[in-house]
Amino acid sequence: MLIKNSEALLSHGNVAGRRVVLDIIEAGLAAADPYANTLKALRRNGDILTVGPSISPNGPGPQVCDLRRIGHIYVVGGGKAVQRQAKAFEDVLGDRITAGHICIKKGEHVELKRIGVTLAGHPLPDRDSVEGASRIYEILGRAREGDLVFWIRSGGGTALLALPAEGLTLDDLLEVYRVLYFGAGASMPEANSVRNLISSLNMKHQKYVRGATLIEFLADEIPTGSRGHASMAAPGALDPYQRAIGVLNKYQVWDKIPQSVRDFMTRANPKHLPPSQSELAQRPYFLYRVIDPHVMLGAACARARELGVGGRILSTSLNDVEAKPAGEVLGEIADEVETFRRPFAPPCALICGGETVVAVGAETGVGGRNQEFVLAASARIAGSNSIVVGSVDSDGTDGPTKIAGGIVDGETTSRVKAAGFELADELRHHNTSPVLEALGDTVVTGNTGTNLRDLRVVYIAA
Repeated sequence: MLIKNSEALLSHGNVAGRRVVLDIIEAGLAAADPYANTLKALRRNGDILTVGPSISPNGPGPQVCDLRRIGHIYVVGGGKAVQRQAKAFEDVLGDRITAGHICIKKGEHVELKRIGVTLAGHPLPDRDSVEGASRIYEILGRAREGDLVFWIRSGGGTALLALPAEGLTLDDLLEVYRVLYFGAGASMPEANSVRNLISSLNMKHQKYVRGATLIEFLADEIPTGSRGHASMAAPGALDPYQRAIGVLNKYQVWDKIPQSVRDFMTRANPKHLPPSQSELAQRPYFLYRVIDPHVMLGAACARARELGVGGRILSTSLNDVEAKPAGEVLGEIADEVETFRRPFAPPCALICGGETVVAVGAETGVGGRNQEFVLAASARIAGSNSIVVGSVDSDGTDGPTKIAGGIVDGETTSRVKAAGFELADELRHHNTSPVLEALGDTVVTGNTGTNLRDLRVVYIAA
């Protein structure tokens, strides 16, 4: 079982409803395993290796490689899901892997035997992130014509592969992370438009592979077919430097980031940009998406229906909005279903993916977006005998905590008060972990080895 503390979570509150929610979350997380999904796109029969297809309908078709005609094989990359991907490569290719290295999050147990591993910092990069990225950079530089390079990536790679661009330092990168993402609450794509630009490796890896065939395996956080985050739409046509400066100005942090970063942005040196799509089209380069949130959300929905509950995916990408109002809105929708049997008749499970945000600012509370989401929802379902809300980060760590998320029901608000907390105050200070821990309502999974954003389940019994 991925949820380690199910027994404790089922020891109080609306036990029947909690059981349904935890069962649905468990099914969704289990289906999100990158190992099994990578194996679907990596098959070997003797010396013949078949790569693909992509889960994206517009992705490249299968590639058939005769390993007798391949020189060296390298496997490199980074992200919170890449170790499970890399394990599939080790099991399929074995000693045909010449060399490899990946960066994964600290705290994860190392499973690999042939591919090197650096345990790096996340959500803030650290010196290990820089060291591991440097090792990968060196391996990419070895590849030549006739070789095969597999780049495996997933969410989290921005921090785990942090290699400061020319003229910048790790401290520069750290300050940008703190000010823009944690302080101002910028959305992930907006933050990444800045963070990836000031890093030398992540999203620029293609430029370092000269002559070799590069095949990328992506465990994608963005659902196939989605327009992505709304925050990407308006400035998307700008060049990368203009877009990054626009994001920093939007959140009024241009004057708060290091002068070295501002100088880097204003110089706008094109040599620090990733290859263009037209440049990539002229190279032996193939991108395969092997898993995305549809897999997780679809499995959760299917499990709800197996339990006799009407599973409904409300949104694959509930993104960029603050966690607190998002939880309040979903709580109100649940109340509408319970009270008026609309827009769906109970029993039903409303399922959402995506990433909300928490703009911490100067607050020093401890928590994460999923914990804040459920506690905010609890105020709107207080007294209900039918509604249970659970929400987890699919990677197992919600924000800077070691908690995956939380679960609440109609009894939560009264239990919060009995425990000596004022819910509104704790939400205002983004101090959600201590509240949920006191109630015994934190969901604990440990590192799951995947990263498909969040899984939220709002269950309304008949």
